[in-house]
Amino acid sequence: MHTIRCCLFYCSHEHAAMLKIVSFIICFNYVFAYFTLPGSCPEEVTLKEDFRLPDFYGKWYQSYHYSSDGQQQNNCSSLELLTRPSGIYLNQSRVDRGLFHRFSIGKLDINPRLEDAARLDLIFAFKNAPRRLKTRRYPFHVLATNYNYFATVYTCQYSPLIDKHFLYVWILSRNPILNDVSKELAIKPLQQIGIDSSKLVKDDRSKCVPKYFEDIPTEPMTFRFPVPI
Repeated sequence: MHTIRCCLFYCSHEHAAMLKIVSFIICFNYVFAYFTLPGSCPEEVTLKEDFRLPDFYGKWYQSYHYSSDGQQQNNCSSLELLTRPSGIYLNQSRVDRGLFHRFSIGKLDINPRLEDAARLDLIFAFKNAPRRLKTRRYPFHVLATNYNYFATVYTCQYSPLIDKHFLYVWILSRNPILNDVSKELAIKPLQQIGIDSSKLVKDDRSKCVPKYFEDIPTEPMTFRFPVPI
């Protein structure tokens, strides 16, 4: 009887230790796959001065984008601010593989300092995620906009685990097609965050008519969470 109890005790502990090792390997691989730029996020970045959130309302189309991990999973994306009783939200939609229309909704956290009005955050809530991952906060910083034609927004997440960061850039347009003059104005501030404008990817509008529509919000493909170990 003592032998059986002892076996159960050690087996359970060995099993728990193995699960921890497997979890660590999965998380480590996840971080290496998405966090590819060396060092921390760019510092002392000049954002849009006198940013006016009310003028930012309405629909924006993603004309170009940059994802530092090289993954292109946010094609045909559009962004739109929504007002609800509980606050202001950003609805970000996309078309996956030219087939699936999916969307993600994050609550906008507005900076109370007027001089930092363009320094916004998005908060996503995931009910079925592990406790430490249920609420995730991501930067949503406006580099430039004239409100009527173009906007340049970026996010950056840093992983201290491997001392690398992830960057995503939106080049937005009020129309599905961004005119050349607006594009030149939109890409000007990218040098501040170390992005070569030639690496921007143009959205493929030929694959923007989905066949299937999901009615439940999904995890956005424009942010990467530094997985806590």
